[in-house]
Amino acid sequence: MSKNQIVEYVDILFKAALSKCGNIVDAQDLVQDTVLAALAALGKAEIENPKAWLITVLNRRYYDMLRRKYHKPTVCFDVLAEVPASGGEYDRIEESEEYEHVRRCLSYLTELYREVMVRYYMHGEKVKEIAAALGISENTVKSRLDAGRKRIREEFMMENYVKQSYEPDILHIASSGRNGLDGEPFSLVGKDRIAMNLLILAYDRPISVTELAKAIGIPMAYLEPVITRLIDGGLLKRTGDKVYTDFIIYTDLDRKSSFDLEKQLAESLYKEIWTVMEKGFEELHGSTCYGRQSASKQVKLDSFFAVRTMQNAVNNVRDEACGGPLPFEEYPERPNGGKWFAMGACYPAHYDFGAPDNECEKYSISGESKSSQTVKCNQTKRQNLTICEYDTLLGRTQLGMRGGLKRPMEDVDIAQVLYAIDCGREETLPMISADCFDNFEFFIESRYLARENGKIVCDIPVLSDEERFWLYELSERIDRLIAGQFHDEFMKLMKNPVKLPPHLKSVPEWLRRMLCCAALPMLVIEKAKDNGMFPQCANYPAPAILISVREA
Repeated sequence: MSKNQIVEYVDILFKAALSKCGNIVDAQDLVQDTVLAALAALGKAEIENPKAWLITVLNRRYYDMLRRKYHKPTVCFDVLAEVPASGGEYDRIEESEEYEHVRRCLSYLTELYREVMVRYYMHGEKVKEIAAALGISENTVKSRLDAGRKRIREEFMMENYVKQSYEPDILHIASSGRNGLDGEPFSLVGKDRIAMNLLILAYDRPISVTELAKAIGIPMAYLEPVITRLIDGGLLKRTGDKVYTDFIIYTDLDRKSSFDLEKQLAESLYKEIWTVMEKGFEELHGSTCYGRQSASKQVKLDSFFAVRTMQNAVNNVRDEACGGPLPFEEYPERPNGGKWFAMGACYPAHYDFGAPDNECEKYSISGESKSSQTVKCNQTKRQNLTICEYDTLLGRTQLGMRGGLKRPMEDVDIAQVLYAIDCGREETLPMISADCFDNFEFFIESRYLARENGKIVCDIPVLSDEERFWLYELSERIDRLIAGQFHDEFMKLMKNPVKLPPHLKSVPEWLRRMLCCAALPMLVIEKAKDNGMFPQCANYPAPAILISVREA
């Protein structure tokens, strides 16, 4: 006997049960008990005549039902019978295999149905007691009990577990805009694999919370707080009794779709592009702010200028393909002060970022990140510090170094450490965080700090806000020249945007085309670097990062 055969005879069983019980509710319960017993028997013995065997089980369950009624009424909305609170019969049921099946199914019901089912069947509470405790009508309790029984019967006919239940994927969250006060949207997911895979499962189509629980293999009581957090934070959206992921998720196929063409363009264009870039470098290298930096800091300024200029040049053409850049004013307002669009990158478990087939990962650029903090220099003086950075293969920045820190540090702590050392005010370091000293070796390896003549020095360029804005203006002049000269070649990349699920309407057009050109800026920079047209950075990293300072 197979599960399909059990399903095949459900209608016959129900007709037989209805003729015996005389009412629909008891007949449904009788069929459910019969089906549960049949499911429990699968694989234990060879049953040659499934129909006869199922009818025999149904008859036995019917006599069991009559015996139970002799001791205790069962649920029957037709006669409004209620279950007494005594627990002897429940003790017997709890020892049966059927109870274990029902209890497992109860765990996948939403709270709306689960609570009344547990109170009624597990705790023996009366309909009137449940209604009073939950502040709802008795008819509502009865309808939820009926709906709960139906859902349990439906769930027993399905096995919905998916890959996420035993081999969860990884979802990296990124954003464009202003993060919330508690780091939203990043903090809504963090390293929580459950949240990651709920978002992945709810991406392709709206899905009920019960379906999510069944698919991921975790009872509803544990999932509901996570789902509520994601809805309240803006990553999930509710529609009717279903939810869906309300941001774009990129797959491995999306990341690789344009990479071959990007490599071809980088190979054919990098020399001409770098001829334009040299005009910017010439002006940068002649500036006062560049001249006062150490050689190591100058290389980091070169990295910052190159990455910012190349990425914006390509993005200018991308924005044109999307109908123009999206003004920040049109970004959606989010809870907790945020104003952002989220995006996700989905990776299978055990994804090998260094594998030859995944070469595109090497050339990713984070996009410019800015974090500002006001720090106290003395009793009366305060400075506003802004760390501007791109995480690239030229060197890891704060965005990419979190996993390497021995002691967790916030952005404000890192900024204060760097500025205190740059200003020669090491006496303020103990006031910042004693843990920061445990990270010094890592900061030296990452070229945030350096040793000179036995002393630790800041190895990141420090500019005034006025100098930073001058650097931005120079970069924008050059990126416009590059975008104009190579417009048609860059536009070839924009013809294959990511396809969205049909229900997802909140994603701006530029996010659909973001991966069309994501690797090209770094591919061009690496070609120039490998051919001696860009500083080789010796044998050390040159992260694209700077600190900007102004009086607070």
